[in-house]
Amino acid sequence: MIFTDSADVKIDGDHDMRFDIQGNRFIVTLSHTEKKISIVPSIASTAQECLTHAITNISNFYFSVSEDSTCNRDLPFTIQIGIPCGTDLCFFDHTLSSKKEWKCPDHNIKHKTNIVSIWFADKLPTKDDRCPRDCSGLDKVWLDRQPEDKHLGRLASKLTHEDTRTIYMLIKEKEPALQWDIINESNKREGFNIKLNALYDWKKSSKYASFKQLQNSLEEAKIDIHKLCQISREFQKELDQPRDKLRFRPSGSNVQQLPDHIGSQTFQLGIELGLSVVEMQKIESNHVTNLHGQTEEVLKRWIKIPEATFEVLGKALHRLELSSVLSYLTYDEELGGQMDIEIDEHVRERIIQDIQISQILDYMMTHLVISSDDRRRIEHHAGQDDQNKALLCEVIKRGEPTYTVFIDALRTSGYTDLANELKSDGQEEGSSAAIVQTGNIENKGLSNWIVPMYKVRLQKNYSNIIDSIQHEQIVDHLISRDVLTIAESQMINACPAQIQKNRKLMDILLHGSEHAFIEFLKALRKDSVYAELADKIENTTVASRDISTINGCFK
Repeated sequence: MIFTDSADVKIDGDHDMRFDIQGNRFIVTLSHTEKKISIVPSIASTAQECLTHAITNISNFYFSVSEDSTCNRDLPFTIQIGIPCGTDLCFFDHTLSSKKEWKCPDHNIKHKTNIVSIWFADKLPTKDDRCPRDCSGLDKVWLDRQPEDKHLGRLASKLTHEDTRTIYMLIKEKEPALQWDIINESNKREGFNIKLNALYDWKKSSKYASFKQLQNSLEEAKIDIHKLCQISREFQKELDQPRDKLRFRPSGSNVQQLPDHIGSQTFQLGIELGLSVVEMQKIESNHVTNLHGQTEEVLKRWIKIPEATFEVLGKALHRLELSSVLSYLTYDEELGGQMDIEIDEHVRERIIQDIQISQILDYMMTHLVISSDDRRRIEHHAGQDDQNKALLCEVIKRGEPTYTVFIDALRTSGYTDLANELKSDGQEEGSSAAIVQTGNIENKGLSNWIVPMYKVRLQKNYSNIIDSIQHEQIVDHLISRDVLTIAESQMINACPAQIQKNRKLMDILLHGSEHAFIEFLKALRKDSVYAELADKIENTTVASRDISTINGCFK
């Protein structure tokens, strides 16, 4: 679908991409029908790369024909990443996504970057892992980025000991010869460990370590720069298990036999699976003479991270030429499950046993992460603990931004301790929105969505409405206009408290027609006290992000 300032594209049966223009920002959002953790990383990285090339070429063409332009930058725009921050979308430079966390300076909130980093995940594989003839190496976006530890591990496996020493001498700023000797002497095992530790020593000692520095050193040493292209690609290997099963996280019992067969490649496997060099050094020091224990701890740590799946493990073993080890991996015992929001058991129990959810649901409806249908299903349960459990299940299933709004709702409803425990527990995996260049979206071209615009406007004002109106005259007007029935009026009046009566009225309106919405505004305007509220509702801005959020309730 194409609108005035936005467009939606279906990538495949599971992935959709949305394009929005907000001021001088061009926003690209990639979503999955189930959850963001299920997004295929190579789809995100390929889309980012293609869009970056396309917009760069368009910009350069414009600059070439524009007489007043003096721009000669390799990348004539900035690339930022958007991440849900409370109820806002905050942006940071794409190069920071290689770090595990980013702290929003506006809201003073820390966010994990593991999900948003998929925009720069491994590229699609090429035939025989060779670059095309016209390949000039990594593009500008990649060259600006800091190599992850796994990239250093892959590069180390493609370099000889002497090549690594040559590169290290070129890129290490302070006393490279002395530091090289120290690295060699401190490593009990030679080969891969020495090469990786040398590359990592350069990375940690350099304030602006980048692929560009690596490429320059390779060129100076007359080593093929396309090795960097190879280490940035996904490993191509079909695994002999159904796709649905490969997306699950292995349990401890599934990987129980692997430590008997990995051997001396444990350090390399840990790095390829996404553990950091520092983590691997700690594991190694904890099990100095116990290689089996090292491998067990590597796998134990790895299965806890969000990206841990059978597919990731299988491709890592193939990349390290440990394909035969896959025969010792089991799939039919207790699967670890698909990654959802992680909440400690004691926190879950406190939520189920301790909270009253009426105000929490009010807040979440106002922020569009819970629909009126969702509220009906949740409140249909007889007991408070069952209602709490139903709400918690929805929060866990949907992930962001529902999870963040739920935490904010707890805090505004007086459950500050619970909100703080949830935040430290595992909040903020991040959005999957990449932003190119540096606004509200106007209300143009959004009327063909699942949720009509008038319902979004009504729901965005939910809390304000239920907290401020007296229902009697409004209900009388709606009955006179055949919007409400006598039976519905009786249901409203049967509620004991005013706010409950207002919630029942809003439930009817949110399940009603646009005619009911219009008559509701007329009813408000009949009383001068509510005229300003009516204007506010009618003029409420509906951004594409609002539409996307409320539509997420119906997937």
